[in-house]
Amino acid sequence: MFNIKVRFSTLLTGLLVACMICLTSYAVNSQSLPFPISQSRPVAQETNKSKLASQVLQELGIAKRYDLHFDHLIGTLIGQGDDVDLYARFRSMFVREIGWEHFNDAYVARLEADFSEAELNELLKLSKKTVLKKLLMSEVNAYLDTSEQRFQMGFDLWNNYNNGSISLPPN
Repeated sequence: MFNIKVRFSTLLTGLLVACMICLTSYAVNSQSLPFPISQSRPVAQETNKSKLASQVLQELGIAKRYDLHFDHLIGTLIGQGDDVDLYARFRSMFVREIGWEHFNDAYVARLEADFSEAELNELLKLSKKTVLKKLLMSEVNAYLDTSEQRFQMGFDLWNNYNNGSISLPPN
């Protein structure tokens, strides 16, 4: 039973992270570029690319949003518990053990692999735009605003599944 909860929670977390990445990609791709994309110069220093990638992630608030997704996972694990102290302790444990600091380098490496230095510079410029920051903050706020409803719905779904009221869809 616990193994199923862990798999369900992992799947849910993965879906939430994928949605966050899709929304960020959509927001960046929907911005019209003021000039055509030119051929990028060969990258002289990988450290500069790494620094640019880190700045993009920081400006976009990826770290904050990454750790926010633990709230939903913890809510799924704890259920309808009202113990705020227990919740805070779980959150601290999650951040310490599997938080952003463990994945920052992987995210930087992914940006370095997917984008040229010129593209990273453009992403950095875009990430500093007020309207993009406002969009991303709106997404964070919508996530927070709907968290109680998601917790309740996830708790009810899990109980209904365990009680046999609903079943998994066929393959």
